[in-house]
Amino acid sequence: MQELATEGKNPHDSIENRDVRALTEYMTVLAMDGEIYSVTTQSGSEYRVDAIEGRCTCPDYEYRDDVEECKHIRRVRFATGERSVPAWIDVGKIDTKLGEHVEGGPIIVASDGGQLLDSATDEGSRPEDCECGDWNEGLELPCWPCYRDGHETPAQNE
Repeated sequence: MQELATEGKNPHDSIENRDVRALTEYMTVLAMDGEIYSVTTQSGSEYRVDAIEGRCTCPDYEYRDDVEECKHIRRVRFATGERSVPAWIDVGKIDTKLGEHVEGGPIIVASDGGQLLDSATDEGSRPEDCECGDWNEGLELPCWPCYRDGHETPAQNE
């Protein structure tokens, strides 16, 4: 989809229409119980997404056999950082509220080496689920929760 591409984009890179809509349409993702999310769309419709099972209550997911992930499931995956935004995407065209209402958001991570493009992380604060410890002692690798929240080094290196 050219409308999301930055200049000089690799012509072999592509993104599905549902990904484009998940990234550009105004949607609010709110965490509920566990990995269940409420997704409210720009039209005001509300759907429930089970992020573990990969299910959604929208008609697109429920009634189309060829749909593995609807735009709501994809939005949850982008908003929570489970799925990275491709590096060649023009970040200025993405919904500015992406990930705003989920823990650790808003954060947009590029897939090319995980370069942080945009984050609202407070410097010095670590996520509650930080797992930095013995496994990465002496390494310059943060645990996933710290990386997801925009920290480039492990907690013990600060």
